[in-house]
Amino acid sequence: MEPVYISKRSFKNTWQGYRVYPNRLELQFWLGLQTIVIPFENIDAIEIRPPFSAWDLFRGKGFIFSFPLKIDAADIFRHLAIKRKKGVFKHIRFTPDDPENFLSVVKSHAGNIDK
Repeated sequence: MEPVYISKRSFKNTWQGYRVYPNRLELQFWLGLQTIVIPFENIDAIEIRPPFSAWDLFRGKGFIFSFPLKIDAADIFRHLAIKRKKGVFKHIRFTPDDPENFLSVVKSHAGNIDK
């Protein structure tokens, strides 16, 4: 199956590849030497977050939300935050080349994702 969107690699995402397929996301994770596959039915929420999101701890978001798996330079740039329904890491953050476009493609294919 061919991806419907491929994020361009850059220094912001540490040259990792992020792809949207009709039924899932694939996030290449160099440090973990693997590709994280997230089926759309496992996504509880997805949203664009500002840089320096560690401040979520002080905004009432909670401890777990403040320390997610960040697979690139998500602390420095606007990025996407995914909350999964199940999995070891329920909160994942990553920086696609164009967060707004990436999010709109995901929402157009995923269906019932609210955020």
